[in-house]
This record gives sequence, C-alpha cells and structure tokens, in this order.
Amino acid sequence: MTELDEHYKMLLNVGFVVLREAVLSGSSDWVQAELDMLHNVPSLIEEPNVYRHRYYWDKERAAYLNWIERFGSEHAKSRVVVFYAPIWNSIGKLIESLPDPKSAAVVVPSKVSSHSAFRKES
Repeated sequence: MTELDEHYKMLLNVGFVVLREAVLSGSSDWVQAELDMLHNVPSLIEEPNVYRHRYYWDKERAAYLNWIERFGSEHAKSRVVVFYAPIWNSIGKLIESLPDPKSAAVVVPSKVSSHSAFRKES
C-alpha cells in the first residue's frame, strides 16, 4: 500500500464522520455533496491509473469544494477545514508527484484481461 493509499483511507475515515454530521444536520444537499465526493475514493486505493487520481483531484474534489463554498453551511465549511484540508494537503503533494499522463507513456496493467473468465479458449 502506497502513501497515497494511506491518505485515501484516512479520507474515508474522516469522510464517514463528516457524512454522519451531514445526515444529523438534516441537509440532504450536504449529504449528497459528501456522497458525491467520497463514492470513488475506495476504488482509488491501489489504483495504478494516474488519470483516475488526477480526475478525483481536479474534478470530484473541486466540485465538492465549489458546492461547499456556494451552498454549504458554516458548519459544513468548518468540517472541510478541520477534517479534509490536512489530508488533502498531503494528497495534493502526492498527486503532483505522479507522472504526467500527457507527457509520458503511462502503463496501466490490466487486471481484467488476465482473469481466466476472459481468456479465449483454444
């Protein structure tokens, strides 16, 4: 497990705490924002595809922050500062250090094609 994977696990741990607070607040919009931001994080653990990590960072996380800034309560905004910001600071540095998929050939091993159920019988 990589350092990035460890940070994703921490993000999930605090994410469930924040999600619980969103549920208890009665704000279905906040709950949905949390779910949208967190739902792909488990699949990023041990994910070799650099594009997926960058997509989470540049699109999913950014959309969440945009929602929080525009519509989030002061309590929701405080959860970002207290819970997410420290982890995201570390994740951001790690994602910046990933190879740029546009400037280098990024090889992503295929787990599916080697599975026996997908092998062509001769």
